[in-house]
Amino acid sequence: MRKTIVSLNHWPRSNNGNYIFQSTEEAIFFAHLAVDKPDVIASLTRGRALVLADIKASRGGDTHNLQRLMDLSVKSQFFRECLEEIKRINNGGII
Repeated sequence: MRKTIVSLNHWPRSNNGNYIFQSTEEAIFFAHLAVDKPDVIASLTRGRALVLADIKASRGGDTHNLQRLMDLSVKSQFFRECLEEIKRINNGGII
């Protein structure tokens, strides 16, 4: 059984400081924890921008590591879902 993390200070991070999400549910849960923290939202935005830049760089060239592209795409998706949930909450629950 996994323990639920209820503090942003204990949320797992990658070596470069980006938050790590393993599912859509985690990304949405994180959004509810971070909704009123502008510095965390800025970190999420920067993290997604870095992942998108990695995707763009990985697609350039002759050879493609499809697994790496898939991993980066999923990571970007989790960041996007988290940011969209924060936006939805800030709009009063209206999409």
